Amino acid sequence: MSTATTERAPRFFYGWVIVFAAAVKGAFNVGSAVFASSVFLVPMQDDLGWSRTLIFGALAVRTLCGGLLSPIVGPMGDHPWAPRLALPIGSVLFGLSFMLVKWADTPLEYYLSYGVLGAAGLALTSNPILEGVVLKWFIRRRAQAIMWMQVGPPTGPMIFPLLLTLLIGAVGWRDAWMWMGIASIALFLPLSLLVRTSPASMGLLPDGDRPGQEPPPSLGGGRRPSPANERSFTRREALRSGAFWLICVALMFSIIGLPGFQSHWVPYLVEIDFSSETAATAVLVFGLFSVLARFVWGFLTARYDIRNLMIIQALLAALGVLFLLNVQNAVMMYAWAVYHGLTLAVFFQLQALLTVTYFGRGHIGSIRGVMFPFITLGSSAGPILLGALRDWQGSYWVPFLVVVATWLVAAALVFMTRPPQPVDEPAPAATADAETAPKAEAAS
Repeated sequence: MSTATTERAPRFFYGWVIVFAAAVKGAFNVGSAVFASSVFLVPMQDDLGWSRTLIFGALAVRTLCGGLLSPIVGPMGDHPWAPRLALPIGSVLFGLSFMLVKWADTPLEYYLSYGVLGAAGLALTSNPILEGVVLKWFIRRRAQAIMWMQVGPPTGPMIFPLLLTLLIGAVGWRDAWMWMGIASIALFLPLSLLVRTSPASMGLLPDGDRPGQEPPPSLGGGRRPSPANERSFTRREALRSGAFWLICVALMFSIIGLPGFQSHWVPYLVEIDFSSETAATAVLVFGLFSVLARFVWGFLTARYDIRNLMIIQALLAALGVLFLLNVQNAVMMYAWAVYHGLTLAVFFQLQALLTVTYFGRGHIGSIRGVMFPFITLGSSAGPILLGALRDWQGSYWVPFLVVVATWLVAAALVFMTRPPQPVDEPAPAATADAETAPKAEAAS
């Protein structure tokens, strides 16, 4: 058997296929769930007579149940073949959860289809699996890989609010749910079949390097690890560190200021006398600049301490919420959309990089799987909490001030974190993706 494929660098590194698949899924996760709920809110209320709390409650069930499954599905991201089975099944369930809402006439039917079935699809295609796989394919170029992966989520606000607004106007909200489900299956199912767990499973090395090649120096003074010196914590070791729990609680608070806050943008802007089309356009502007922000912050993460950048981002996000509360005209609304696009959603990019920088990538799927219930608690509680506060207070001032407080708490918790110290013990056995001895080379 020839070993030529492992002795020269490929023209195109397959890891970028994994990044593209994860980016597409991120776009659908954010656009078809968080922002779709806000677009469908008014027509579903008018037709069914349901409250905001009830409608957003299904999103809370979907997010909460999906996240609680993360400790179970997270280790699949470290398994040699489990992602190739979980991702296609999850893609089908994810799409069906939208399609079945077309026939939902009672809250129970709506919660079972969008909430429960959607949670299963969300868990099997979740970040603990996809993010864990992406991080195994890159070391030196990790910041760039996460940057491109995180380009996906902000394209959701660019595409879905305005598209769904037009689609609902053309075919009604029920058929709009069905077509969204069909589109998600048609797009993500083929991509999920292309995913491979690690470069070693294809006889490759991380970053597209060649065996024996001396990796070029990383940006920022060589702070990024190489395969030879990277230390990977096991899940048990990570759970023993204070940094792990501080990050978890910080994620729980900060995530309230993302899906929970974002799902109320369109209703809030309509409430202060903007049209639904204008509000959807503002969300599109947010998405455009959120994509740009990925590249700006990707440049910064390659050069500056990620922990400090997370603190700065949380403080800027809190200011953005206050900015929104003081929007008085279209110019201010679009200025807010630009500002928040540049400062808000890069949180996901930064927290993923901080986690893998602290704990390594060898067991990152398992570690992230334990973190995601905390993220889920915040993201599931956010929409329904803010919706209930809005129904109680009659305005969005109190709910949005709560979001400001959560960002400030998150900044304080991240400030308290320090890199965990490894336990003195024999070096762990090589993991399944031990790139220094690719399988193809061993087979030959």
